[in-house]
Amino acid sequence: MRYLKAYAQAKDCKGPADTVILQFYQHHSDCPDELVYEVIAVVADTGDKLIELRLGDIAPGALDMDKHQLEMFAIGVLKLNWFNAANHRQRTLTLYADYFGKTGRPNALKLDFYEPMVAGGKASLVYTAAAYDANSDGVLESFTNSDVDRNGVADNADKELIRTLCTVFLKWAWFDLQACRSWSKQEGPCVI
Repeated sequence: MRYLKAYAQAKDCKGPADTVILQFYQHHSDCPDELVYEVIAVVADTGDKLIELRLGDIAPGALDMDKHQLEMFAIGVLKLNWFNAANHRQRTLTLYADYFGKTGRPNALKLDFYEPMVAGGKASLVYTAAAYDANSDGVLESFTNSDVDRNGVADNADKELIRTLCTVFLKWAWFDLQACRSWSKQEGPCVI
């Protein structure tokens, strides 16, 4: 299974988050998960554009991403208000394709929010959100009713935020279509 782990960090212990770290992982059942790519995006203080972008070693053609998509995703992650103080990575967002349709494309994307419940403890799943593409045509039609921006209200802004993050994730295609071709034989999520 492939998944994306995102961290938002503040410059210091009190300020708003301005840096988003995206880590693209490949899950292996018999050994530790492999960090395949890492992208670091720094967003302007105004919160509306990238001012710095650092890409790790990405093989040509491995990920189809452009600066605009990275900017949309990074700004979306910052809008989640799920960030860490400088140099900490306690709160994480994990995004992955949960189910695949008959076409072999994802029809359910999950956003899992993790945070340690005790200081120094293992991260626990705090809450989750999802986006659904009923006919696997790449258009997300429905979303969980979740307060992902943590403002106390689950509203259309939350759904648009889920839509933005999941649409960009679909464009990056960080899922393995070939491994999920046997969709008719599967009863649960596609695990690569």
